[in-house]
Amino acid sequence: MIIWCLRFHARTMAGGREETVDDSEILRVFRESEDPALFTGEVADAIGFSNQGTLPRLRNLAERGLLSTKKSGRVPMWWLTDEGREYLDEGE
Repeated sequence: MIIWCLRFHARTMAGGREETVDDSEILRVFRESEDPALFTGEVADAIGFSNQGTLPRLRNLAERGLLSTKKSGRVPMWWLTDEGREYLDEGE
């Protein structure tokens, strides 16, 4: 219970909406994907968010070292880091 409380806390997104998907759910999209890297839109589709709602979450996860990113043309691709895998393993 304590771990869940520490990992999932409601944050307010732009526009005043509360986040409804926790970080672990986003990271699991990468771990469960057959592709090693995903585009923002692929993650957005998997979690039921818009691209605009997903992008800040992915950036935050990258800033925390849980995802890495690289642009493919103008579009960023994202992938799970070793730290992201450890984060998921600790929560399970």
